[in-house]
Amino acid sequence: MSLLRLVIGVPAFGGGAAISSCRGFGRRLEQRLFSLSLPARPLHPEAMHPGLRRESGVIYRDFSNAVRSWKGGAILRQAGMQSRFAAEAERWVQQAFSEPSPPPVPSATNESANGTALVAPTTSCVAQLYSYLMTRIDARPDSFLSLPEDALSPRGDTLGEVAGPVLLSGGDRNAAMLDQVVANHARFARAHGYAHWWHKGSLVAARGWQPYWHKVEQLRLATRRFRNASAFVWVDDDIVLTNLRDGDRFAQALQRSPASLLVTRDPSSKHAEVNTGIIILRNTKRGRAVLEALWSRADQWRADGVSLSTDGQASCLHEQQALEEMLQSGEWASEIGVLEQRAPGAWNLNTFLRWSHYDAEREADRRYEEDSRAGAWAHGDFAGHCSGLSQLRRAMCMGALLGNVVVA
Repeated sequence: MSLLRLVIGVPAFGGGAAISSCRGFGRRLEQRLFSLSLPARPLHPEAMHPGLRRESGVIYRDFSNAVRSWKGGAILRQAGMQSRFAAEAERWVQQAFSEPSPPPVPSATNESANGTALVAPTTSCVAQLYSYLMTRIDARPDSFLSLPEDALSPRGDTLGEVAGPVLLSGGDRNAAMLDQVVANHARFARAHGYAHWWHKGSLVAARGWQPYWHKVEQLRLATRRFRNASAFVWVDDDIVLTNLRDGDRFAQALQRSPASLLVTRDPSSKHAEVNTGIIILRNTKRGRAVLEALWSRADQWRADGVSLSTDGQASCLHEQQALEEMLQSGEWASEIGVLEQRAPGAWNLNTFLRWSHYDAEREADRRYEEDSRAGAWAHGDFAGHCSGLSQLRRAMCMGALLGNVVVA
């Protein structure tokens, strides 16, 4: 019996057993899933055997459409409805596609500083389906590079001739909705003349480093590939660009600060001062020097014994912590700009959509009551960040944001 079967109580490869709580759409999707002999590792439907390609793609599409169709997207269009959104999200996690489940119950042994811990009594139908689906279907597109039309050249040195900005993203985690988020980034890049480089996987995995450092390595490689680019913009793969109507906020950020590297504040000052979900780097000598200094801190010896490159999140905040320490040093403080997530004059960048919940995958409370209100995403904001959520909730968040993209 496989580990997957032990965890979710269903055969790992086909069979007719059903997840007991699934009903209606969930039960039908479950039966379609387990009627297929899907591979034991995640594969993109296009990489599957022709006999599986169409049906697996249809199943993933149907599940993604269901995730995008929950009520959260409509609630977000109404001002001041964050509490209702969070309540509806948790109701959907517990009850979607299934018989109603008991509400989360207080934990007698795991008290949170911000209130009573929430512990889900059972794993819901939608959570089990999501877990199974993401162990079989890879939603990430293959790596690609798209260039603006005016960068194409018959002389061959195309990348070196890119003189405008470059949008970067990538990662090694597989998540539902990720294909649509990458398409959202691509749409922005086309509209504003950005080259767009998406990388599937981790560029630091061979070093044994935590994947958080992938963004820094991809930025470093970009400075070498695009020698004449004006700037580089890293965007995490759980960020949706939600306002495609009101201009290029990244370009506006470069006008707001003369610093070589720009980030925003983190909504939870309790844990971090800066957030690296969006990094904007000027392609200048000083900009590249800041990036190399950040990279050098990954495996630098430290008196506290922490390895920013290999230790887990319980010990450090990796590239985010390295950048904060650079800010505190006299040498680099003037080269790093920390932008407010929201400021007078309709300015906003990297605002967060997240809510408190119990993360069964990590067996931990996720508490966000103390997040800055200015850092909370609102309809019309430029970019919404689905950080700090369980895998299913991250997909729900991205789906809700994708349904709230403002276009011309």
